[in-house]
Amino acid sequence: MSNIVAIIGGGASGIIAAYAAIKVDAKVILLEKNEKLGKKLYITGKGRCNITNDCDINTFLENVPRNEKFLYSALNYLSPSALRNLLESLNCPTKLERGRRVYPESDKASDVTRAFENAIRCADIRLNSRVAEIDVKNAGVKGLMLTDGEYIPCNAIVVATGGLSYPSTGSTGDGYIFAKQVGLEVIHTSPALVPIELSDDWVKKLSGLTLKNVLLTALVDGKEVFSKQGELLFTHFGISGPIAIALSSHITGIEAHRIDICLDMKPVLDTYTLMNRLQRECDENGSIQLNTLMQSYVPKSMVDILLELSDVYEKTKLAHLSNKDRWSIVNTLKSIPLHFEKLRPFEEAVITRGGISVDEIDPSTMQAKKISGLYFAGEVLDVDAYTGGYNLQIAFSTGALAGKSAAEYVGGKE
Repeated sequence: MSNIVAIIGGGASGIIAAYAAIKVDAKVILLEKNEKLGKKLYITGKGRCNITNDCDINTFLENVPRNEKFLYSALNYLSPSALRNLLESLNCPTKLERGRRVYPESDKASDVTRAFENAIRCADIRLNSRVAEIDVKNAGVKGLMLTDGEYIPCNAIVVATGGLSYPSTGSTGDGYIFAKQVGLEVIHTSPALVPIELSDDWVKKLSGLTLKNVLLTALVDGKEVFSKQGELLFTHFGISGPIAIALSSHITGIEAHRIDICLDMKPVLDTYTLMNRLQRECDENGSIQLNTLMQSYVPKSMVDILLELSDVYEKTKLAHLSNKDRWSIVNTLKSIPLHFEKLRPFEEAVITRGGISVDEIDPSTMQAKKISGLYFAGEVLDVDAYTGGYNLQIAFSTGALAGKSAAEYVGGKE
């Protein structure tokens, strides 16, 4: 058996798969259709590359809303701390920032790519190379065909082609095509970790406004599926910001009419505490207009919108505010309805929801259960997590495990 491991895709999962395979003495051919390796890495973390999240495995899995148990073996093989140690050994020191986010000490994504490039120089790295087809016979890998007609014989292949997010970086769903060609199930794909479009006209008036420490909640068919406190950004089309991005992963692929979203402007105060506060301030400041008082509850640009949603006249004197009006304001503050229209497209998505079914893959090796010698890693799999370094760690962990397993399969050292 040839000890060649062919790796399709030179992103995070592909380059670490190459590194892991080389460490097990396999010969590696790394095929990347772009003009350079790690193209998507260059845009992660706004160019700084949020490598991972410095937490234990249980905490990590709590931040994976999709098929988290599948990742247990991969994360045990290459944990966040192990990844940091590996990069340190490759002369790419890291640093810890807010939210346990880990970045290269230099703040340059290019240093992460360069560290792995230097470590895999002995590999046969072929840029601008596109794979047309994987050759499988008798439920085993035999080789692959490039689009230029070249056939590469090999007994192990790691598919690390990414998903559909940021297609300008080369993530165009090639891995799904390869999987379908050999009879593997591919779960319907949709954008995740992406801004949300709303049908509410008033939202456009607030474009650019950032709210902090608010609570965003979503229900599907009347059942709560998400509730998170944090930062929210209004845009010309709807909402973005950390909690909106996180919410998108829980509603992607679901019909709009089944989704109800609401915004709590005062999550630290319950309804009755808020009502008592409003009542007290009305009693103490009877001559003041309502819209003036409301500036202490919400940003100034939001006051008129809040009162319109509450159906209360903004210039009402506090002394003339009825009990019904006060309850209407309080209830609106605690639950502003946001009407979901759709998610933004893949071009704006951080990650892809869906992909190759984890039921098709052995989580202890990343090998396809039905086809010997065929491995999958990274975003091509139906696994996704929240922002904060989790998705890149998943790419590194599954890639490292796939590369090591593929090398052992073709006869490398154990």
